[in-house]
Amino acid sequence: MVLGDSLASGMQDDYTWRWRLARHLAQTGAPAEFVGPHRGTFSMYEDPVLLALVEGRTPPTGPEAANPMTGPYRQGHFEGGHCARPGWTAHAAKAVVREHVAAEQPDFLLIQLGFNDLALVGPPEHALRDLGTVVAEARAAAPELTILLATVAGTTRWGNAWFRETVADFNRRLPAAAAAWSTSRSPVALVDLRGRFDPAADTYDEIHPNAAGELVMAAAFADALREFGVGRDRLDPDRFQARELPLIEPSITAAHPRTGGALLRWSRVRGASGYRIALRDLTAGRPRTLTPIPVLGDHWHAGGLTPGHMYEVDVAAAHGRRLGPRSAPIRVTVGG
Repeated sequence: MVLGDSLASGMQDDYTWRWRLARHLAQTGAPAEFVGPHRGTFSMYEDPVLLALVEGRTPPTGPEAANPMTGPYRQGHFEGGHCARPGWTAHAAKAVVREHVAAEQPDFLLIQLGFNDLALVGPPEHALRDLGTVVAEARAAAPELTILLATVAGTTRWGNAWFRETVADFNRRLPAAAAAWSTSRSPVALVDLRGRFDPAADTYDEIHPNAAGELVMAAAFADALREFGVGRDRLDPDRFQARELPLIEPSITAAHPRTGGALLRWSRVRGASGYRIALRDLTAGRPRTLTPIPVLGDHWHAGGLTPGHMYEVDVAAAHGRRLGPRSAPIRVTVGG
């Protein structure tokens, strides 16, 4: 069972390193059953919180805010389950990991957590304490569980220097912590992702793995599993052509005027992790301006526009640092 955050869950249209690892094991004579409560990837198009934000509504909270995790994979359907969610932390996982391990009874627990703990929760000592609780809670449900614990892959440009040093400090402390948690009955083995993962080359946004990065992560876990007799052959990332999906031109399908704004809809582009919207106030003769951050969905309520003014709008698919071709522009007159 994979327990992790967005690096493990993947986004709609990703291969995911889980899929790569499962395929490698199956093709090399060691098929494995991947288990967990979720079957798909994270889909921004189905996320209740993101839907509320792009529509200008108050985001839901509690269980109603949970993403259904039914997004598609790059290469068709993946039968395996997992227990990974974007934004997840060891701090949150410690409350539910016993329940999921008890339900699935995995032989191995592959943990990829820590980045969000360091970014959102607290310092390395807090993250390590929570990871220790995750290990203990998982063992309470499966006393002979083998645990593979990954270092935080990190980032080279995201955040500030303090955060990057915090990640490095956490990774320096993790080997000793893993050794202290390990027992003869339930070993804890370290998976050194940071040592072989290059955030500049292996991600699409300095954090999340691109197609090449997914292979690097899968190879790291495959090597760790081989140490426990699972799989014969190494997974060599260089044997694969890790191509990104081309970002094609979307089309704006609807533009409905609203008071002080407009509701825009556009066609979905496979491989997009967001969309950049450009607006140009034709009435005022102002230049074309891009939204400061990508819109995570296939529609958006553009607010704060001048009533009665005509705007020219276009949209382009984005995937991290990549930006696809712009759609044909449309014009909409803002309601007053």
